[in-house]
Amino acid sequence: MLNAQEIQGKIHSEIVGLLAEAELPIPVLTGSEILNKIGLSSLLLARLVIQLEVEFGFDPFEEEYVISDVRTLKALVDAYVDMAGRAAVAA
Repeated sequence: MLNAQEIQGKIHSEIVGLLAEAELPIPVLTGSEILNKIGLSSLLLARLVIQLEVEFGFDPFEEEYVISDVRTLKALVDAYVDMAGRAAVAA
């Protein structure tokens, strides 16, 4: 199981990749960023969630979380960390 730091690193890496692909500026990611302010449109956010589902094997927005409630990078990371913990307990 990945720990919180590894999950955060993977999410940051995927965001940087999506922003670079879209030729958008790449900010320093600290966690407090508002997702749409760093350039993650709804389309890019959907692509991110799909990529992370492939990477992690789960989608926290399928049952537990509502994607429209996730506004910051920290909230996004927290959703994945929480679901990873639940998956580990269930295993």
